[in-house]
Amino acid sequence: MVIGGVFLESLIMKLHFYITKKHYKEHHYAFGKYVFFLSFPLLALLVIFYLTGQTTINVFLIFSFFGTILEWCIGYAYYQVVGQRLWTYHRYSIGSFTSFLSIPVWGLGGVMFWLLAKVFV
Repeated sequence: MVIGGVFLESLIMKLHFYITKKHYKEHHYAFGKYVFFLSFPLLALLVIFYLTGQTTINVFLIFSFFGTILEWCIGYAYYQVVGQRLWTYHRYSIGSFTSFLSIPVWGLGGVMFWLLAKVFV
């Protein structure tokens, strides 16, 4: 699913260049690009939810919450011990150690690992 999303993004960037003859900004933040980046995995999550039931959404919400808390705790602890930040968030920061934009990424990662665990166990 992630590979499919990256492939679609690459294809759309090339089509954008051929149509407008302007290079697409690859390394700059844009909210539209963020939404596009998450749209394919979130659509896949909805399909998985339809096939497997409520458990998938519960796993998504649990991993979103705990992943964000874990990221904040690790960033804060590292800052307290070393005096430098491991990472910085310039948009929608939560206490300078995590971001609201990373919450769905944690949830999607958690669902991916949960599904892998179901396959191998």
